[in-house]
Amino acid sequence: MKFFLAIVLAFVIVDVVIVFYVVYKRSRKKLSKQIKDEICDSWKQIIRQSDKSHAIMNADKLLDHTLTQLGYKGSLGAKLKKSPRLFKDINSVWRAHKVRNNIAHQMNYKVTEKAYKDSMLAFKQAFKDLKIF
Repeated sequence: MKFFLAIVLAFVIVDVVIVFYVVYKRSRKKLSKQIKDEICDSWKQIIRQSDKSHAIMNADKLLDHTLTQLGYKGSLGAKLKKSPRLFKDINSVWRAHKVRNNIAHQMNYKVTEKAYKDSMLAFKQAFKDLKIF
């Protein structure tokens, strides 16, 4: 009788683990090839922009859109707080987002060449981390 109960308990535990795994896998959305292609096309347009401030603003907006497509809700800051494990270097993504915030909220904010390059590299790496390209 004890052996039978142990077997039943083992099956129940395995079933619970399988259910949690399936729920976890289904909760993470995957992007279709079409959406990935649209994001890539948008990125190509962004990196061609001559205005550094607009390029950073648009790259930030594209990352926000991408995370929305993946099922995250809220502002980009809220999405980044909910998804730090998606990125190899979440701190560089945060720095790029802060540059965007400075552009948006500070009068006469000048984007330096270094801030531009660092921000755009961070956004590019974020898209790579998300397996967009």
